[in-house]
Amino acid sequence: MIKTITDLQEYIESDLNRTREVYGKNMFLEYLKGNIRAYTKYKYISLLRHLEYYSNTKNKNLFHKIFYLYYKHRLEKYQIKTQIFIHPNVCDKGLNIEHPGFIWIGNTAIIGKNCTVLPRVLLGKKNPHIESPCIIIGENCYIGTGVTILGPVKIGNNVVIAAGSVVINDIPDNCMVAGNPAVIKKSNIKPLD
Repeated sequence: MIKTITDLQEYIESDLNRTREVYGKNMFLEYLKGNIRAYTKYKYISLLRHLEYYSNTKNKNLFHKIFYLYYKHRLEKYQIKTQIFIHPNVCDKGLNIEHPGFIWIGNTAIIGKNCTVLPRVLLGKKNPHIESPCIIIGENCYIGTGVTILGPVKIGNNVVIAAGSVVINDIPDNCMVAGNPAVIKKSNIKPLD
């Protein structure tokens, strides 16, 4: 959780490093070259992290409240533009969104470090009466295109969820799952870096 300016810088740097692995070092240069996807996802994550910081810090003076409202408004506008809706304080550092497209991650989930999320991903509940958070996702997970995860479920570390899968049961560490409902297709896979 981001509570200090140091935490904010650490989270943004970690998220940016995940984006740099794919697109190179300079996001603005990528934007000028026409690679809008790289810049757009970085900008979205940056706005999300700033909103998390202003939501979590205890110093609630006037300037703090103004910055909170500013980042909340900017993020809401950007959510409509990108169709990415990620609730604050859900994703740990190292979040990687491959490119803009419908993503819905509400406060029903907790996502670990260094996870990758592709478009058309929906995380929700099987039943509206289930308490949040009901979806726990471990570290270094890869969530493919078109995945639906319905809680309560616990997904281990180093898990690959194949495109189009529907996850309704717990998944252990180090495996790949696919299907509707998702079943283990491969075990003991190497950890994702």
